[in-house]
Amino acid sequence: TMFEKSLTDLIQGLRANKRNEAQYIQTSLEEIQSEVQMSDTQYKSAAIDKLNYLHMLGYDMNWANFNIVEVMASSRFNEKRAGYLAATQSFHQETDVLMLTTNLIRKDLASSNAMEVSVALDGLAQIVTPEQAADLFEDVLAILGHPRPYIRKKALVCLYRLVLRYPEGLHEFVPRLKDALDDPDPSVVSSAVSVICELSRTNPHNYMPLAPKLYHLLNSSTNNWMRIKIVKLFASLTPIEPRLAKKLHGPLSQLIKVTTAMSLLYECIHTAVVGDVISVPIPVTDNIGREIDFAELCAQNLVRFYESKDHNLCYVGLVTLAHLQAKRPDLVVDQYDIIIGCLDYPDLSIRMRALEVITGMTTRRTLTTSVKRLMSQLILSNTVALQPSNTTNVGLGNGTRAAGSDDDASLSIDSLGTSLVSAQGNFVSPRRPRKLDADPADSPEYRTAIVDSILDMCSRNSYSNMTNFEWYVATLVDLVYVSGVDVGHKLSERLLDVTVRVRQVREYSVKMARRLLSDKNIVEYITCKSPNAKVLSTAAYILGEYSSLLPASSDDIGLLLPPSLSRLNGEQQAMFIQAAMKVYTNWLHDVSGYWNNEMWELVRSVTSATVSTLSTLVFSCADVEATKATAAGSMPMH
Repeated sequence: TMFEKSLTDLIQGLRANKRNEAQYIQTSLEEIQSEVQMSDTQYKSAAIDKLNYLHMLGYDMNWANFNIVEVMASSRFNEKRAGYLAATQSFHQETDVLMLTTNLIRKDLASSNAMEVSVALDGLAQIVTPEQAADLFEDVLAILGHPRPYIRKKALVCLYRLVLRYPEGLHEFVPRLKDALDDPDPSVVSSAVSVICELSRTNPHNYMPLAPKLYHLLNSSTNNWMRIKIVKLFASLTPIEPRLAKKLHGPLSQLIKVTTAMSLLYECIHTAVVGDVISVPIPVTDNIGREIDFAELCAQNLVRFYESKDHNLCYVGLVTLAHLQAKRPDLVVDQYDIIIGCLDYPDLSIRMRALEVITGMTTRRTLTTSVKRLMSQLILSNTVALQPSNTTNVGLGNGTRAAGSDDDASLSIDSLGTSLVSAQGNFVSPRRPRKLDADPADSPEYRTAIVDSILDMCSRNSYSNMTNFEWYVATLVDLVYVSGVDVGHKLSERLLDVTVRVRQVREYSVKMARRLLSDKNIVEYITCKSPNAKVLSTAAYILGEYSSLLPASSDDIGLLLPPSLSRLNGEQQAMFIQAAMKVYTNWLHDVSGYWNNEMWELVRSVTSATVSTLSTLVFSCADVEATKATAAGSMPMH
């Protein structure tokens, strides 16, 4: 006969023909094309089964869409089920034969066979178009009165998919959802709650009238999964109706105290925080009988999450802790040591959430410790922050060892106003032996987030946490060396801001600017696209603007006119040249007080070298802005 292979035969044949699988499949497809043309629906259904299997392996079956509809119309349930399954796999919104299925599905929905109704609901939910949703909405709505709970449950879920395509049906669907909450079967009630929870994501206000029944279910149900859905739903309703917070205070606090299900515990705490239930001034009793604030009860139980070895629990705990921190920062500060430990998790997402919390909880007392901890993650990673001189380890001074030594754990950061690395001279970022597993601290996203956190903690509220501005300037310079990511623009902004705003730190800023410009590892390899180009331009501005705060030195002029200056863009070159002219003028003013022949020769020599450098820049630079600055700074010697 034409019908040669069943689905089982096809699978066994694929396993036996691994070397010529493509040829075997092509032969099978030719056989299937012949089989679907047969009048016997049994053979046709078996062919569709095989075609559906091959479709899951990546082969097209759209050419058989009409044959699939024929199998869907079969009077035998097992064949009908095969047709619906193939339709859910193959049909899409533009499938041309979908219009032929509307009356077929309507007939199956009205069938006295519950299994046919079930398979029709499943198939319709997957392939429904806006036109079908409008045509079949009433038919599915009528099934909510079906005697079998199994069918009523499926009808609710199918109606959810229909109203996504046909929003006008919501007006009729919501009252029936409300009735479904009183269904005698708990599985139907659970399905209704799930559908309401999903629909409320777009417009929770529509489901506010259901709040009384949902509240009753929250108190009476013993199904934790349904409780979770209801609690999540109240999280979206509470911001709309603040009075709900007082009603939820009792049930949520009771569930937090007695439940052993971590998923339900999390949702209760999360809803209490984001729904502002914690602001209700009603005390609760903890597990040892003490009267405490509801927010404190939430904070106590959140510890179970971010102390957990389960990464998922730790992550969601930190997410909710960040929400709690925004409303009750006093409760989060006490968890500082635990949260700082989360920075050692191998999971990058957990580190990012912990970083967010640490940034918000840092105070004047913990600022130095927090920055020290974050800086150590930048330094003790595999990332090499400075290219190309990246092949040697150096001692960091101040009791600090080079990363990669046996004493990594003793890394310390001096908070007394001296820099971790830059105050020790030229720094080459340490290289550690590569690990088999990727270190999250090497992620550019994480390193950028660390830098952002350090800058935020130090400058928040106009430097309200800062007690030592010299230490802050030194930290900014350290980040130039150890960040390992392109944050030069951010660092230059903060360095300039603190220098301009804090008069007491300007002299130290000039020293650090001079040190940056003296570092050949940075200056010799700088280009206009280098991450540190903006930092060096800002350092040049600071050195030129406030050079009078330090003893004048002709060496500073050379620092501001390095050979690599020609590789910068016009705006950057202009900042260096203008700064060099300011330093030159300040130096001439200083030396004029003790003029002699020796000093005259030094002035001639420095001026000649400066003019020569500026002349070279004029011929090598086509940028108008830099050329103007060079021309303005050039002065012939007489």
